[in-house]
Amino acid sequence: MTHSVRSLRRAWSGLRPLAPEEVLAGDLRASFVAPLRTVAPRGLGLIGLRAWHGKRFRREGTALVGVNLVRRDGALVETLPMTVHLGVSLLDGLPAVVVSYPRSAPRPWPWVRDELRALPDGTVVGMTVVDLPGLRSLGGTPFLLVPGGGAT
Repeated sequence: MTHSVRSLRRAWSGLRPLAPEEVLAGDLRASFVAPLRTVAPRGLGLIGLRAWHGKRFRREGTALVGVNLVRRDGALVETLPMTVHLGVSLLDGLPAVVVSYPRSAPRPWPWVRDELRALPDGTVVGMTVVDLPGLRSLGGTPFLLVPGGGAT
């Protein structure tokens, strides 16, 4: 199925909430949907995630933590640590897995949060929200995450 920003925003409230333990420990490969396939990678490059590949999640005791993955010289490199918890979506007030970034992260990351839910086929839909007055109301910017795509 082909997804777009519009179709994923419309579907968001009906997507299945994930429990943090469902976010799969391991690597999730990211992809963008139309019309973001060209512009999103360039935009991420401007704010420190050039060649973004996806996210890596791992358990630390009872917590789920992670890092973003970027591709450098053919290898995956960990960057920009994340914390993960079950929370409430800023977009619709319903449950979502919330990925947030530390206050010490470079700007704009302390204000960015990714909210995660699942499509029926198991694909994880991420919605990036900038948690600042005026920007929250713009809606989320969707991306997709699928298992695999680790280091090659």
